Amino acid sequence: MQLFARFLGTIVLFVGISLLVNNLIVYLSIKQILVSSMEEQSQTVARDLREAIQRYQASVKFVEDLIGQELRVAAIAAKSELDPKAENVTNEQLVELAKKLGVSHITLLQKRGDDIVGVKSSDPKEINMSTKHWGYWFTAFQQLLEKQEVTIPQGQKLPNYWSGPIEYADTDPTKIDKWGYYYDGTTDYIINPYVEDRQIREFEQFAGPNAILEKTLSNHPHLLEVTGFNYNRFGKPLKISKAQNGESFVSLYDKPIYFGTYTYAEPDKDVENVRKAIEQNRTISYKTKVNDRTVLKSFIPVISDSPDQKTNFPYVIGIVYDYEGTRSVLYKQLCDMVARFVAISLFCVLLVFFMTRMVMQNKEEAVRVTQEAYIEEMNKMFTMVRGQRHDFLNHVQTIHSFVQMGKYDDLKRYTAELIGEVRQVNDIIKIGHPAIAAIVQSKLIAAMSNHINFRHEFSEFDNLTLGIKSVDIVIIIGNLVDNAFDEVMNLPP
Repeated sequence: MQLFARFLGTIVLFVGISLLVNNLIVYLSIKQILVSSMEEQSQTVARDLREAIQRYQASVKFVEDLIGQELRVAAIAAKSELDPKAENVTNEQLVELAKKLGVSHITLLQKRGDDIVGVKSSDPKEINMSTKHWGYWFTAFQQLLEKQEVTIPQGQKLPNYWSGPIEYADTDPTKIDKWGYYYDGTTDYIINPYVEDRQIREFEQFAGPNAILEKTLSNHPHLLEVTGFNYNRFGKPLKISKAQNGESFVSLYDKPIYFGTYTYAEPDKDVENVRKAIEQNRTISYKTKVNDRTVLKSFIPVISDSPDQKTNFPYVIGIVYDYEGTRSVLYKQLCDMVARFVAISLFCVLLVFFMTRMVMQNKEEAVRVTQEAYIEEMNKMFTMVRGQRHDFLNHVQTIHSFVQMGKYDDLKRYTAELIGEVRQVNDIIKIGHPAIAAIVQSKLIAAMSNHINFRHEFSEFDNLTLGIKSVDIVIIIGNLVDNAFDEVMNLPP
């Protein structure tokens, strides 16, 4: 029973360790799969955002170009109604003309020394407005006055016309306007009609990057934050522009955060990863702890192929995933695995227990049957010995009678038969192994009853250790001799 308990314990321990190792491997695999899944989701979200933003930018570009073309038409119409000399045009005339043409305002720009200034305008803030600090805008004005053609990569270019991108108004940074500039050499000024771009701003609120982000965040519960990093400006000192009235503002294209929010900030790390993502043109992902929360941060580069890197700058989509949410999923998976582990372990233990019991019972039954056969054969042998001893007196009397009667030939035959039978018994007793002696006795009796010449020879069996159980010896010898008897019975006498 102790052997059975030890065997059962070994099996249970082996099964338990196997299941534990298997579950640990499954757990680590699931963890790696979930982390990889988050990285793939980050890539998918970034790709969807990039495509959506590109579609939005293409739509905005299309609308801007339409507005730019309308401003050019308005400028040509204004030229036909204005005196070619700016000094002969009044501000009041420009106010009426702006209303008539359906634009917000009209300004006339004229070269004054090394500057190009607003000399007349329907908007008083535009009068005496300097443009020499406007960068590529000022370059465009110079080209327009000198060649009636603009060749810089930025903005919309049409014959005798240039329109800059949507931007904050230098005279009123609370407004975002769209400007057009026309000069064909027939006037001493550039005609500058412009509109406050409410339509594009409304379109941005409806379909712009932040609107896209809001929908994306609602569809991904573990997505904490998405940030659009302006590669040209993020991590650099904030570029502050000064309006004509002295107010400070940041240009639309100089904002370090292009879209989204930036609350899970690691300034030094983020600057480095944004730089690497663009320069190496690859996604960078890593696990970190920000705001007392473990997160997975990914930086996905978006590089524009536009020659206008000022307005179509490269940017990086930063995605922050809730790693703790993933850990809760892992914890649930672990609990499920533990539950399955316990259930399977109990099942295996019970299965092993019942199978072992069945094996033990079958073995015990086999031992019992063999032992019964063994005992039966031993009993037969002892019965034969007792019978021979019981008949010994009769044999002696018979021998004495043959001697008295002088029948020596009959005596020889009789004693020969008697000696043969005794020798067989002695040979069996001399085998030295009770189990083998018993099975040999059993087969000897069977051979005699079937007239089979059965012989056996054993030597030095007294102190022999066979390394096998007696019951197994009986089974092996019994099967071999029975098979031999069966074959012999098929032969002729």
